[in-house]
Amino acid sequence: MKKRIVSFFTLYLTTIAFADDFIPFVIPAEPSPNSAIHFTSDPILTEKDRIVVRNGHFYRGQEPIRFWGVNFSFSANFPEKNDAPIVARRLAGAGINSIRCHHMDTSHWPQGLWDPQKPDEIYPEALDRLDFFINELAKVGIYIDLNLHVGHPHSRFLDIPESNRQYDKISNLFTPALIDAQKEFAHKMLTHFNPYRKMRYADDPAIAIIEITNENSFFMWSSEETIRTMPLYYNKLLQQQFNDWLKKKYTSQQALAAAWNKEAEPLGTTLLKNGTFSQVTNSGVPANWNTEQHGECKASTAKAGYLDRQCVKIDIKKTDSTEWHIQFNQNGLSLKEGQYYTVSFWAAAPASKKINCNITIAHEPWSNMGLARSITLSPTWQEFRLGFTANASDDNARLSFVLGADETDVFLAHVQLRPGGQVGLDKNESLAQSNIALFGDNEVEARKLDRLIFLAETEKTFFDGMRSHIKNTLGSKSLVTGTIVFGPLGLYGQSDMDFIDAHAYWQHPRFPNRPWDQNDWLIEQKSMINNPEEAILFRLACERLAGKPFTVTEYNHPAPLDSQAECVPLIASFAAAQDWDGVWLYSYSHSNNAWGKNQFTSFFDIHANPGKWGFIPAGAAIFLKYGFHPLGREKWIPLTEEAPLLTGLAKVHAQYDRNMFEAMGRKSPYRWYNLTIERVGYVLDSSAVPQPFNPAFKSYIDWQINNQKGGYSALGPGVMFCAGDREMVARVSRQRIMMQSPDFVVVALTILNGNKWVEADKILLSVCGRCENVGMGFSQDRRTIGTRWGTPPARIEAPAGTVEVPPAQWTCHALKPDGTLGTVVPVNNSNNKSIVSISPKYQTMWYLLTK
Repeated sequence: MKKRIVSFFTLYLTTIAFADDFIPFVIPAEPSPNSAIHFTSDPILTEKDRIVVRNGHFYRGQEPIRFWGVNFSFSANFPEKNDAPIVARRLAGAGINSIRCHHMDTSHWPQGLWDPQKPDEIYPEALDRLDFFINELAKVGIYIDLNLHVGHPHSRFLDIPESNRQYDKISNLFTPALIDAQKEFAHKMLTHFNPYRKMRYADDPAIAIIEITNENSFFMWSSEETIRTMPLYYNKLLQQQFNDWLKKKYTSQQALAAAWNKEAEPLGTTLLKNGTFSQVTNSGVPANWNTEQHGECKASTAKAGYLDRQCVKIDIKKTDSTEWHIQFNQNGLSLKEGQYYTVSFWAAAPASKKINCNITIAHEPWSNMGLARSITLSPTWQEFRLGFTANASDDNARLSFVLGADETDVFLAHVQLRPGGQVGLDKNESLAQSNIALFGDNEVEARKLDRLIFLAETEKTFFDGMRSHIKNTLGSKSLVTGTIVFGPLGLYGQSDMDFIDAHAYWQHPRFPNRPWDQNDWLIEQKSMINNPEEAILFRLACERLAGKPFTVTEYNHPAPLDSQAECVPLIASFAAAQDWDGVWLYSYSHSNNAWGKNQFTSFFDIHANPGKWGFIPAGAAIFLKYGFHPLGREKWIPLTEEAPLLTGLAKVHAQYDRNMFEAMGRKSPYRWYNLTIERVGYVLDSSAVPQPFNPAFKSYIDWQINNQKGGYSALGPGVMFCAGDREMVARVSRQRIMMQSPDFVVVALTILNGNKWVEADKILLSVCGRCENVGMGFSQDRRTIGTRWGTPPARIEAPAGTVEVPPAQWTCHALKPDGTLGTVVPVNNSNNKSIVSISPKYQTMWYLLTK
């Protein structure tokens, strides 16, 4: 075995240096009838197979059930009829019991449902293929999560303006025409009669779940900018609804003014030095201000005049793909938590240019202190007034203008940062005239809270109304959820759905210049196990609501992460430990004509990626077979103790936005490691805290970090999963797993029958390091490959070392990629121990131990 090359400078060379540790491992599209890895589920035939909610979890009849699933995206939902049964058998055999039909409505045929000649009508062949596929899935016990609205822009086909956000998101939560269009599409789908199932979608127990709209909320990412910049049609509509809401709450102008104006605060003295840029240094640059230039970016500053106004000119000479690489800022500002501040300035640019204005801590960890606004400059002077409440106290804060979007120069004048400046009801705003804007300049807390409560009630009205339409008007018996959780008010909006849902991606690719440019993207080469402080699992755990099943319908650690093999068993073990009810990996495939691929060529598709699909059976054994039981402690936290409920929730949301994990610690410190020893979730208020559930059998998570190297272990009655740096894996496994290579390793030991180790006579050992195609074109820092995905076959970095299994007289076989028995692997069954030695020479990631 060659020694590791550890220099960051030579990371690119490690692929070449360890070519002998990479072995081809192409898992065939058509499962072998002789595979030693084969899960089965009963077919879905009648109402007794209907999924219901009982005691906060999913049940199939009288038996609890969890969903272990994958997404099917775009044309993958419409396989040809000769492919559909093969795909279904492969899924079921690996342990999948649900698929999520996603992005069916985004494109026209053959990528989606819509007729290319009649773009607002469903194409018959698409629906026929979907019908057939659902029937084949139901035969092998696979349930359907049917997504209604994902990507169809209904506004494009109605007599209304197009909205300002892709797929009509946010606008379709309050616009009557768009709501009606969504109801009409739900009617088309759910009243459709499936001739192969001989029933309507609304009546089919195989369609277990219906999702109303994907990732869509007034509180989602960048929602405030979307709402502020809506086209006039939508702006007027939402403003009128807001004014009608205010009239019901306050009844009079005087009552509204009394509520909003009592918190108004005049402006204090500016905290900035030389905000007029009248003072310059000996070199001619403005005193007290800094021009930051990172990488090869270049900019200079000088006192200037522009359109008869004295100002500073930031001359931007060279930029790159990162906007913050050029900044103009002032440090050393003293801010107090809870104090309201107003930033005001005049700004212009020779051409339209978007810049950002931020207030952050001027030292590690550089966190934002409450202001992060994007504004658009024009060739004429504009005055901007940006208000915020400081979310922390610091004596070294900074005001920063982020200017590196392009090489257009920027002019700034009369910059001030002053305490106070909050405004309540403007003198020109009137309830009678319904002209009260949804957003006010430098608004008081009462006005902001009213807006948040209005939006929360509007959002909940939409979701409750759509659920009622699906269940009561259309007669669907499926479970319904609205969308994923976006902070406390987003959770409130979903609180009357049948279950709560969330999404998460570790190190999602970034596209620095053009969205989804396949030749221009970056992924940070970071393992979640090595970085628990940043782990997305803990944020997910804190989006759960007591009394409701909890699911994660999109999850992935995208290729080509070196650590992508941690993805599947990590989410399976953590979800089982937290007693969640469903996990769907994103995505099995985006295509219906690539089932037999022998390499992976995208961030998310897992069907041809052995580093992920190869762990699906282990994940099923962990999550579905209850070989890993919930953690022994349970903790439910009230989101607010304040009455009325929505006022309390709005205050928490205003403080923490979507960060439900941070909100968990608002009363007392709460750290990531707390979630490795207890199950958590929220109740909306303190009156609804349930009795804790204490499982009879407990499992354990041990997550350790040492010198930026992590180790994770999940130990249960029928599971031992360990991953991370190989030395840390030895530590967290209590020396049961001793690897010589590679440096980062994933090892999952799972029983395939029985309920605990002593009952099992079949154990699956799944192992992997990195996963790559041949000749992938990594950059030197391994952060991108562009479109250089390499050539077949897909390969895994095969670990070498020893694994101690529960003592017995075991026989071990290396399994071939089709799951059939291969080479016999020696097992040392002596001294009340059983130790199997694994090696790349066995050309596998799967080992089967049998008694």
